[in-house]
Amino acid sequence: MCVGFIFVWYVYANKETQRISVVIPKEIKLQNDLEIGGRAFNKGSVSILSFGDMMLDRAVRRRMNENGLEYPFESIKDFLKDGNDIVVANAEGPFTHFESKTVGILENGPLEFTFATNTIPVLKKLGFTLLSQANNHSINFGREGLEESGRSINEAGIDWFGDPSNNGDSSYSTTINGIKIAFVGFHEFAGQGFSATLGVVKKHKDAGAFVVVYPHWGNEYEPLFTSSQQEMAHAFINAGADVVIGAHPHVIEPIEIYKNKAIFYSLGNFIFDQSWSKATSEGLAVKITLSNEKVGYTLYPLSILKSQTLLMNEEDKLRIFTTLKESAVPDDVAFESLDRGVFELVR
Repeated sequence: MCVGFIFVWYVYANKETQRISVVIPKEIKLQNDLEIGGRAFNKGSVSILSFGDMMLDRAVRRRMNENGLEYPFESIKDFLKDGNDIVVANAEGPFTHFESKTVGILENGPLEFTFATNTIPVLKKLGFTLLSQANNHSINFGREGLEESGRSINEAGIDWFGDPSNNGDSSYSTTINGIKIAFVGFHEFAGQGFSATLGVVKKHKDAGAFVVVYPHWGNEYEPLFTSSQQEMAHAFINAGADVVIGAHPHVIEPIEIYKNKAIFYSLGNFIFDQSWSKATSEGLAVKITLSNEKVGYTLYPLSILKSQTLLMNEEDKLRIFTTLKESAVPDDVAFESLDRGVFELVR
């Protein structure tokens, strides 16, 4: 629950949420590849679609100004709306009234991002329900910009979690179809708050939640995770996290299974303008299908072309799956189906 805002409990059918925005329950439409081993998840499940870094300034903002605010998402509209209860991404900057310092600038511009507030209703329309603000750019316009961002996100009917300074308990929790879910953000480069974040994770686990930790960490453009990332990931899981979904490196990093929990060290870019390399023009979406007994993971490789994101073609998708399977830690039975972009864990 984020300090400085007023929250209202709201109940609709079998879904409760701690903030005023509510996602109306939907019957889960299962993809064929979620029916792992022929065992489809039941209707009492929850579907979470997760993305990496989303940056809506600089060249992305210029193209949105020229082609419309939905431009970056034009090719994945149906994918975003495909029966998910939660759609979440790391918002790599605040939503504010401040003038952009970087719009249209790719080289030698300040690394200070702000996103136009009128893009938030567009995100809502596209299906986004939750955004992380636990990153190094959400504080680019100070606490004033961060607080305006939180207000603007909520006013548009989307929820948020995470604080760039790891201050207080800025987690988000909800109950869907009788399953408790919590999202906890963490920003490594704040240099503080790790122990407190572990306490927040433990609090939600003690309350019976499926806990998703979204850390902003690691080294930019490095295809392998660091020992520090691994130590923190293991600590999150030891504290009660059920899955760790990393951001910040801007490239896809390996997946690890630790104590039967999944760690995605980096999903890479989702919406970005780093077109100068193939690795930074690729990303990963992860669909989590959760029931009381098991957790299914379906991976969707993404390509970014001129700041517009597309589902990857079959040849490149196979390349990503093969790389992830070969780099998975450990290389064991849990990843036997990873070359098809799926795996399943028992809760």
